[in-house]
Amino acid sequence: MIKGKIIADKYRIIDFLGEGSTSAVYLAENIVLNNIWAIKVLNKNNLRLLVDMEEIRILKDLSHPMLPRIADLTEDTDNYYIVMDYFPGSNLLRVLEYQGKIPERTLLKWTKDLLDVLKYLHSRIPPIIYRDLKPSNLIVDDIGQLRLVDFGTARYYTNEKTEDTVYIGTQGYAAPEQYGIGQTDQRTDLYSLGMTIIHLATGIHPVKLGSGKIKDALKKAGITPRYIHFILKLVQTDPCKRFQTCEEANEELGRIINPESLFFYNKKAEKSFKGIIAIASVLPSSGVTSLCLAIGKYLSNNKIKSVLVELNSSGDFDRMREYLDELGEVKVQNENRFETNNLVFYPNASDFGVISRKGIDAIILDFGQLNTERKISQFNHADIRIIVCPYVPWKYDLFSECHKKIQSPAKDEWIYAANTFQSYEKQKLKKILGCNRLVHYSTVNNPFYLRTEDQKRIEAMLNEICRLAGQL
Repeated sequence: MIKGKIIADKYRIIDFLGEGSTSAVYLAENIVLNNIWAIKVLNKNNLRLLVDMEEIRILKDLSHPMLPRIADLTEDTDNYYIVMDYFPGSNLLRVLEYQGKIPERTLLKWTKDLLDVLKYLHSRIPPIIYRDLKPSNLIVDDIGQLRLVDFGTARYYTNEKTEDTVYIGTQGYAAPEQYGIGQTDQRTDLYSLGMTIIHLATGIHPVKLGSGKIKDALKKAGITPRYIHFILKLVQTDPCKRFQTCEEANEELGRIINPESLFFYNKKAEKSFKGIIAIASVLPSSGVTSLCLAIGKYLSNNKIKSVLVELNSSGDFDRMREYLDELGEVKVQNENRFETNNLVFYPNASDFGVISRKGIDAIILDFGQLNTERKISQFNHADIRIIVCPYVPWKYDLFSECHKKIQSPAKDEWIYAANTFQSYEKQKLKKILGCNRLVHYSTVNNPFYLRTEDQKRIEAMLNEICRLAGQL
């Protein structure tokens, strides 16, 4: 199409903007109103015309600041013309070519913006799955505002389908299910978001990286561990292991963007939620519950409203309820929980996500043995993750075997707690773990009644844990 051509007696072609496999996009001026638009040209003889017309059907009902609006639709003998908002700026692929890697601070903002627009699309009735998120489909203007363009591969989600009929997407960014493994859904867009972030963060196309090199590339690019864990969860091969919704991903992102010191507490301020501590072991009967209780009692003694959640089937919390009830220390109890002073217990809970966080400063999760993928996934959602080491050295080899079997991208963020003073035992544990994230703790005689020296030891342990977790 030549410059200067008039379409529908009111749109004059100014410039060529780009083209895809089935369409071309031009910059045009409305000669009546003197405003600028983007015009997408669809040839009526193209075999994929019906697919292209789906874009019109999707876009015409959308209204979001990051998305183009359809202002007009016209046609002639040969073509359909879709008149849309024109977004000035450069696509992020060109930005990468010019600037190289994008700094984490900018990426965090863009991740939040993209989660917002994806949430909007996924919340439509029926939900809209974008299916082609990548740097070249993102436009950034002079003030850093992102726009999402090109809905040529988007579709409406239907529950009846088990897999997509068309294999579509861009290699490197497309999720496995886009190639005949299953049906695309909102988790598909989250996968593409993750791959897009990886490309922007490292400057390396995902195809060239391969799944095994992503983590190291992100580390080399200076991305912080918490954000790396977030990104790696987005790009899990199995959709069930990814974030399941934009809301879930955005909640985790919020904790990365606005980190709080877990134990910061202002008595004059209104109480608010501070953080989640998860405690587990890879072996049974390793003292996980005792450590949870000791930390919980220390926090409650310091006027920090805490909740203990039992995410295992040991029945220890119910036995605690009976013990404390006999002593007359149970203040409130119902079917799901009981309370003593500032410490609330949830026995045999299935999911900590249903726990009310209103007025709560800290949630302490008792996982018991970390022996299922679901437990590992829940464990990794916590702000601080503590693995209790066996308290006897003859179990170290067994601990090592079980620890190696756990496959999790977040393992290098775990903190290990050992009840030992012996230097040679500490060194052996550090060798087994391959890291120095090991803290010492002392067993207390009765966690319900902490002595002054117990309080001091727990405080020292928590300070060290928070330091290792980057919370102090």
